[in-house]
Amino acid sequence: MIINRYLFKEIALSFAATLLVLTLIIVGNTFVRLLADASTGNLPADLVGNLLWFSSLKQLIRLIPVALLIGMMLAFSRLYRDSEMAALRAAGFAPRHFYRAIFSFVLPLTLLLAVLVIVVSPWLETNNAELRREINERPEAAGIPPGEFVSSGTAERNYTALAESIDPSRTVMERFFIRVKDGDNEVLIWAKAAVLFIDSGSGERVLQISEGYRYEADPAHGGMTVIRFGEHSIRIPLKDYTASHSLAAMSFLELWQKTDNAARAEMQWRIAVIVSAPLLAFLAFPLSYTAPRQGRYGKVGIAILIYAVYASILATVRGMIERGDFPALPGLWSVHLLILGLAFWLLRKYYGKPS
Repeated sequence: MIINRYLFKEIALSFAATLLVLTLIIVGNTFVRLLADASTGNLPADLVGNLLWFSSLKQLIRLIPVALLIGMMLAFSRLYRDSEMAALRAAGFAPRHFYRAIFSFVLPLTLLLAVLVIVVSPWLETNNAELRREINERPEAAGIPPGEFVSSGTAERNYTALAESIDPSRTVMERFFIRVKDGDNEVLIWAKAAVLFIDSGSGERVLQISEGYRYEADPAHGGMTVIRFGEHSIRIPLKDYTASHSLAAMSFLELWQKTDNAARAEMQWRIAVIVSAPLLAFLAFPLSYTAPRQGRYGKVGIAILIYAVYASILATVRGMIERGDFPALPGLWSVHLLILGLAFWLLRKYYGKPS
């Protein structure tokens, strides 16, 4: 039908434009943050692109439902502004006719979103965890860029370190020096090489120093103790980039087989992302109703506010399910029912009854 194809086109174009704008904003902010981390030495510069790629894909999945809501609001607001909705209503178009066109676009989009959430999202989390692990094994993650003296600590306890260079793999620090001062005690260590790695048992980051000397001052006797070693290990606290195989990296089947509250909350959260797309599309049609001489973008602001409240309640209930303060059933479905109830109420208010 010509009208259905016309509505399909309007919704698709508005959705695509909205998703593009939101994605550019999110990617831009993420890029600036990653560049700031790289400039301060907390993030290897050659991994900025990979992190930006994984982060952008994750954000894109989360943006699809809200982009659909805003895009539909913009599309129908334009139809109201140009009196096209009034003409369609006068020609006998009921809500069910509009929903037929709406869901001819939304259902395939929801199927795509389901694939992204169920298949692509865990893959992204797994690769992101591996990337974070690689970052933690880089000298830059410990705040030791090559060729620069780095100092940290307090007046009572501090250290100064220098790695003269880093090998091509960017994992081995060559000709490594560190000075540690703890009160009156002072230790100097020079080594041929130093390597950062994650202890598979404890998950802690370890600096392993090889083929070097340890010089320790003896204030009481005014001398110095010199120790030659083959290997010497120092534990270094992890910063923000902690790599772990979290629930977010598990497949849907793995979550289904778990019975703990955290797994149930994660599974319902993934389902919520999928369900929110058709649910918000169902809400967008009655919410976009615009009376004559009413502003075009006023309802868009209301839609954004409703989505913000909806997302906030979802996150709150998810946390309560994880802590065991809210039953897994109805769980997040209770929040979806609130949005569904609002949509039916708006349909009845503006169109008499859903039809």
